[in-house]
Amino acid sequence: MGVAPASGNPALKGAPPDPLADIRSLFSPAPGLVYLDTATYGLPPRPTVEALRRFIAAWSDGTGDWIADWDQPSDRCRTDFADLIGARPADIAGIPAASVGVGVVTSALQPGDEIVVPEDEFTSTLFPLLVASRRGCRIHEVPFERLADEVSPHTRLVATSLVQMQTGRTADLRAICDAAERVGASVLIDATQGIPFVDVSSLIGRIDYMVCAAYKHLLCPRGVAFLYVREDHWEELAPHNANWRSADSPYARYFGGPLTLAADAARFDVSRGWMAWVGAIESLRLLLEWRSEGAFDEVRALARALGEGLGVDPPNASLVCVPIDDAEGVRQELGRAGVKAAVRGTGIRFAVHVYNSPADVEAAIRAVEPFVRQGAARA
Repeated sequence: MGVAPASGNPALKGAPPDPLADIRSLFSPAPGLVYLDTATYGLPPRPTVEALRRFIAAWSDGTGDWIADWDQPSDRCRTDFADLIGARPADIAGIPAASVGVGVVTSALQPGDEIVVPEDEFTSTLFPLLVASRRGCRIHEVPFERLADEVSPHTRLVATSLVQMQTGRTADLRAICDAAERVGASVLIDATQGIPFVDVSSLIGRIDYMVCAAYKHLLCPRGVAFLYVREDHWEELAPHNANWRSADSPYARYFGGPLTLAADAARFDVSRGWMAWVGAIESLRLLLEWRSEGAFDEVRALARALGEGLGVDPPNASLVCVPIDDAEGVRQELGRAGVKAAVRGTGIRFAVHVYNSPADVEAAIRAVEPFVRQGAARA
């Protein structure tokens, strides 16, 4: 049986105020389920679900206006994501998956260019780089913590996840930017497991490219992702996915030439899957509201409490990854406790969000702590 979430009622004698209680009321995890698996997919808030239902109703009865109701409003997502990372809307393209953006960036690489990438990088980032290696680019795989150290005068691109999905470690973004700038290399960041809990705003002007899939920590439907392209790369990066949506006036012309692309990063837009983007409008709007209310600080505090309770280094984001010898045994125990997390390699990955509570953290610690102690005793 799972552990019920904390009630969040500060009127209860001795109960501390619960700053996330009102936000948690917008989510509907299954009764008894402690959902700590946002790094696999995030749960949608109620306004997002309601927007999807309205979309399905208008789609099914034919009353939806595809431009006014679905496509044009999705441009708000560009603005809201830009706000989350400290960029400008003009720097953002809407794409269906992070790998699409990585592929556009790597298509500009030339034979002989060196790409520095972490060992065991997530395949959606790594595979487009390996495709580039077939054209003669050189892949230099290095330990995650040594990315900045391994940048050399031969390096053309440093490509890495901001937060490693299997370890929860956060890249030293400042050091990477410093090293890349010294040799004139570009920096490509996959921020999928970091945004919105890692603040990149102070460094965004030093990052050349960033991709972010929105179906995890941004709580959007799958099929929504973003590509950040710094202004000095708008013209030099070829828009290989050019389509009607990447035009300067996308609703003005659907047939014939000439090629008339948007003047900014919208030239890298990909035609949008309306249902997913209609939901994203609501999720991103709420995330910005919650950030202004300090909710992200509360989430980071929950992640630190979970890490401390399980004896791992304090996370810099919302992922807490615990090395376990008996990963399958832990998976079964988590199932019995009603705690949903992910097994990645030989570890358990937890990912907290605004719908989690201190009671959720305690339930996860109780389920995993015996295995952690066993591993420590064997060591």
